Amino acid sequence: MKKTIAYLLLSIALLLYVINMIGAQSIALTLNLLNIRTIALVLSIMILYGLIDCFKWSVLLAKIKKIDFLRLVPIYFAGELFNALTPGAKSGGEVLKAHYTSRIFRIPQSKVYATILLDRSIIMFVFFILLLFSSVYTVLFLDVPSIVFEIFRFAVGLAVFLSFVVIVINMKIGKLRHETLFKLLNFVYHFKPLEMIRKRFETYKMFEEFVMEIFLEFSESLKLLAAHRKGVAANVIFSSLIFSLVFIKAKVIFLGLGYDIGLIPIIIVVTLSSAVSYIVFTPGGAGITEIVLISLYVAVGVDSHVAATVALIDRGAYYVTSFGLGYLATVYMKVKGCRSYER
Repeated sequence: MKKTIAYLLLSIALLLYVINMIGAQSIALTLNLLNIRTIALVLSIMILYGLIDCFKWSVLLAKIKKIDFLRLVPIYFAGELFNALTPGAKSGGEVLKAHYTSRIFRIPQSKVYATILLDRSIIMFVFFILLLFSSVYTVLFLDVPSIVFEIFRFAVGLAVFLSFVVIVINMKIGKLRHETLFKLLNFVYHFKPLEMIRKRFETYKMFEEFVMEIFLEFSESLKLLAAHRKGVAANVIFSSLIFSLVFIKAKVIFLGLGYDIGLIPIIIVVTLSSAVSYIVFTPGGAGITEIVLISLYVAVGVDSHVAATVALIDRGAYYVTSFGLGYLATVYMKVKGCRSYER
């Protein structure tokens, strides 16, 4: 926790230094060009992004059990709040989503996790296509500052490595002998620091049966969902749509400032900065992501003060929706209560 706070403070300090170099006054003057309608449109796009992201997840959940989409929305935004607070890959909110979805809709958590895993896998597949295109374009056509390029190269390398690891695990897990798996479970059960497991399960046999039941339930659910071709196809389409909204949002900000820029440079910049946000150790990628956005916009020919303004507004909209709507959703669920919410 202390390291996370230290990273956050350092990245914010770097961002303030970059803003100071560009000129805070020129950024403020540029910011004044935006009207309320543009800001309202940007925030509306972010809200629409969240609703579509939630809906595409609900399509997969519906294969497990029929659910009410409107009841799922607060769970989604509450989860996004915790994702924004989680450094790196932002997985903290997915645990919360699984917990409350399981509790409210009375679906086993293992099945909910299966829908979340498939949903995240599909959107990452679409993202990697964009990342591949952006990587090639950057190497061939952009003059990017060396430090930004190194961060970007590390992000791409890490993404490729993690993808390889996931593929290998998926290939090996079916071939894993039961004896090896049971040895691992036996080690976990008798591991001294995990005394809480032994308190919940009186015998190793009870623990083994519990884990295997969840594992099999998760595997069967994932297979069922993967075979749900219409659901997967719809998820791919909706994933592509929400990325389009992210690019349109940036375009709207540029237009609001009266600045003309093509859509391809926006796609490149936003995609690469998103890749960086997945590996930095600050909540929501705060600080570093903004610096990368500014650097890349400058690299594609945008004036520095305009680049800084767009980056700050773009990321500001993310923080407002993630923290604002996330907080309201969390309070709503807490006030309403899970028991009454189930009815």
